[in-house]
Parts: sequence; C-alpha cells; structure tokens
Amino acid sequence: MTDKVIEPSEIIVEQRERQPRENITHVNPWIRFLARYVDYSLFFLVLLLSRKWLHGELPLGHYEYFIPFEFFVWIPVEALLLSLWGTTPGKFFLKTRLKAGKRGKLEWICALRRSFSVWFRGLGMGIVGVNVFCMLTAYNRLRMMQITTWDRDEHVVVTHYPIGRWRIYVAATIALFGTLFYYSEKGKELKRPLGCDIKYFHEKVETASSGHFTRSSDLGVS
Repeated sequence: MTDKVIEPSEIIVEQRERQPRENITHVNPWIRFLARYVDYSLFFLVLLLSRKWLHGELPLGHYEYFIPFEFFVWIPVEALLLSLWGTTPGKFFLKTRLKAGKRGKLEWICALRRSFSVWFRGLGMGIVGVNVFCMLTAYNRLRMMQITTWDRDEHVVVTHYPIGRWRIYVAATIALFGTLFYYSEKGKELKRPLGCDIKYFHEKVETASSGHFTRSSDLGVS
C-alpha cells in the first residue's frame, strides 16, 4: 500500500491553522481607545450634519460648557450597535468584538449599562481634568487586572483579532482629524456670547406677541 499515513498530531495542527485566530487574554488598551475615538469621530460627523439640518445651530451647544452632551448621547447608540452586532464601526474596523459570556451577543439593557459605565467611570462624563484621571485609572486597571470594571460587572469578553498596521494608521487619522474638525466647528458656536442668544430669544417672543396682537386687532378683539 502506498497511502501515506497521517499522524493524529498533523490533523490537530491543520485544524488549528484553519480556525480564525483570536486573542482574548492579550490586553490592548490602545486599540480599544483608538476604536472608541473612531466611533466618536463618526458620530460627531452625524452631529455636524444635524447642525446643518438645524440651520447652523449646534444641538445644546450653548448649554453644555461643563458636561459635553455628545458623549452622553452616544450611550444608547453604542448599546444598540453592541446588542445587534456585538461591535461598533470603530471596533469592527480594528477587529474587536464583544461577547456576553456563553450568550454571545449582549442584551440591550446589558450593553446600555456597560456604555453608561464607560461614560461615567472611563470618561469621567467628559469633564475636563476628571476625564484624564478616569482614563488613566481605567488604563492602569486594564493593564494590571486584564479587565475593566464595566466588562467585569456585565461579564463581557472582549476579543481582539490580528490587524495590520495600516488599519491603526487609518483609524488614528480618522480619530484625530474627525475629533479636531468637530471641536473646531463646535468652538465657533460656543464663542458666541450667550447673551446674544437670550436677546435673539426675546426678539422672537416679541415678534410672535406682536403678530398675535395684530391678528387679534384685525378680528376686532381688544
């Protein structure tokens, strides 16, 4: 007989090579950070489009000097994406997926709690100074404990797949320029004195009142 005998070890090696490689235990805080800010940049673009739709007015732009609203608004959006696909645009591009233990996909309420915890504990609600402290704390914990508090609380497993360097460069470019562009546009809106908006609001009220008075006079009502 000329058939070649295949050793069991060769079959096992061959099967392992065909399986997609993943790395659950290796922690990569920078990839997670980069993926999150790619998501933010793309979401900020949506906010800018809504600004155009609102005829140049940034939603809540004048009333969020202390706590930026855009990070908070992203919470339910991120939760929806994670519950549907287990990833977000930034995580998908950098080949990162989230699973809820043996259940697979996260339930929406679980993803919502996780996203809220990231905003509150990880980003410090976006408050300048507080956010740096929270991000450094989360970074050190992830490096030492191999898991974040929000992933631990919700029993979420983060899986990283191998990526090429070009993906990191593209993601960094999107995150950097997208964020800078958004905040440059936002800065123009915030530079306008709040008093101008109050004056504009009063003018609108007076115009509406005078119009109502004129219509009432036309009807003979005094």
